[in-house]
Amino acid sequence: MPGREGALRIRMTTDQAQPAARASERGAATRTALLAAAREVFTTEGYTQAGVTDIVNKAGASVGSLYHHFSGKADLFLTLFEELNNEHAERTRVAVRRARDAGISDPKQLFLVGAREYLAVCVEQRELFRLFVSGDGPPGFDLVRQQRIADWVRMNTEFFVRSEEPLDQAVAIVMTGALGLCGAELSLSEDAEHTRKIADGVIEVLSRLETPRA
Repeated sequence: MPGREGALRIRMTTDQAQPAARASERGAATRTALLAAAREVFTTEGYTQAGVTDIVNKAGASVGSLYHHFSGKADLFLTLFEELNNEHAERTRVAVRRARDAGISDPKQLFLVGAREYLAVCVEQRELFRLFVSGDGPPGFDLVRQQRIADWVRMNTEFFVRSEEPLDQAVAIVMTGALGLCGAELSLSEDAEHTRKIADGVIEVLSRLETPRA
């Protein structure tokens, strides 16, 4: 059993930790609110026309809190871009892993499983996706996006080549490019049901493509 002094120290440590934990929770909530507000303002007004004051007012925050969590408007934009990319990556990864666990090993079929999930995210997040393909972003964003696409093609190429039944690298380039163009096209649609039908049609077309072995 701790002595009186030990118990006092434990209590003091606990009392100190609680405000810190509450401050951390408030900070996380403010950051989330700022990102949600930035998303709404950017997708409604566009990046160039969006104002920092519009974002903080919608978030119920202050300009100081925005600059505490982000370096500015461009940082908010890039963070939203990274979050969308992370959602794409995580959901496709989970979908492919489940397909593998179900016994699917053919690389083309696994790619199509991931592609279907990728397009599902494009449909669900089409307003945000539209923002990133609109050409209205912070200086240098086009290079960031182009590099991300290049990384995506490279990863898909490695996936095809390193599989147990490797396919030609050209297959990865063609199928990845088709998905990217499809995602941009889907982002322009306002009708979710119609957009899903287009996405299903794209997967059907990709499934019929000739896929020569490496």
